[in-house]
Amino acid sequence: MPLDTEKTSLLQSIARDETRPPHSMPGWYYNDPAFFAREKETVFRTGWVAAGHQSEITKPGAYFTLTIGDEPVVVLRDRDGRLRAFSNVCRHRGMKLVEGKGRASVLTCPYHAWSYGLDGELHKAPYMDQVPDFDASTCSLPEFRLEEWMGFIFINIDGNAPDLAGEMAGMQPFLENYHPEERHSTETWVETWQTNWKSLIENFMEGYHLSVTHAETLDHITPTNLCEKLGNGSRYTAYRSNYHEDFPQRKPFPEGLTPKERRSSVLFCVYPNFVITVGPNCAIFLILLPDTPQSVNIRMGVLVQDGADDLQATKDYISLAHEFNAEDKAVLEVMQKTTGTAFRPMAPLGPSDLEGTIWDFTRHIASAVNA
Repeated sequence: MPLDTEKTSLLQSIARDETRPPHSMPGWYYNDPAFFAREKETVFRTGWVAAGHQSEITKPGAYFTLTIGDEPVVVLRDRDGRLRAFSNVCRHRGMKLVEGKGRASVLTCPYHAWSYGLDGELHKAPYMDQVPDFDASTCSLPEFRLEEWMGFIFINIDGNAPDLAGEMAGMQPFLENYHPEERHSTETWVETWQTNWKSLIENFMEGYHLSVTHAETLDHITPTNLCEKLGNGSRYTAYRSNYHEDFPQRKPFPEGLTPKERRSSVLFCVYPNFVITVGPNCAIFLILLPDTPQSVNIRMGVLVQDGADDLQATKDYISLAHEFNAEDKAVLEVMQKTTGTAFRPMAPLGPSDLEGTIWDFTRHIASAVNA
């Protein structure tokens, strides 16, 4: 189902940076089935898609599953401790092999008991020895390209994306003192929101709404007027959320943080589906896996430093995360319902420090779908 000429023209002009000033997007951008199909085939198939954190699967045989676009994927740690990503579809009749997360020595299909080793090779296929010329070596699970960056696992379905580490090098100066790669996941959960996935990315990556939507939860910590845009690159955009002078210092924090870093959080997006707030003591991340144009599955988690899991400060942060996420969900689900109105405008975005990251993300999407 192709996009019509008007929609295609808008996206091409954004990709070429011919539209000024930066502006919000029309309703179809968040609900059009044809555009959503294009996103799955381009944005999610050709880019580096966040899957999870390495601390979620530390032992051989540990795995978790996800769906990237239309591709079921299983991420596991093999017998040598290496992280790997395979198609989560049996090579016999197409049944999904495993669901959720767990630990196994082999991946066994629940339909006909074909089983695969942690290297993806077919381990056992009942009764297939009675089939002339059956060759088990041709039935290995397709393996997807995987890269670990800052402790997070990213997958490239088509195998042709540039190395992620190189594309993220520009973020290094903003993160290196926080040492997110040394933190581990202390709590993870999954939610489904009835909103377009891009709306959630945009919401997470702008500070314009902090003092309004989060008047009771975040305004006294990170008010809108203290936000400042940081760098952006081909694969990311970022901003800093500075703390109110009266808010107590968040502890514990890594040695080496500058005074400014102790009093702020860095929020960044790794295109297309990963957003994270990295603060002095805790970090919260969201991995977005779109289901339909109007719904998105979200893997959320909180990262902490060693020994901080049971601290009251950590428990308070997790509680706060649930509160402000619920506030965002309520707003975004209402806003999704306005995507069908003929009167939803394309309005100028706010100042760069407040909404400049949204335009960075919009231009990435426009470029990816037009590639």
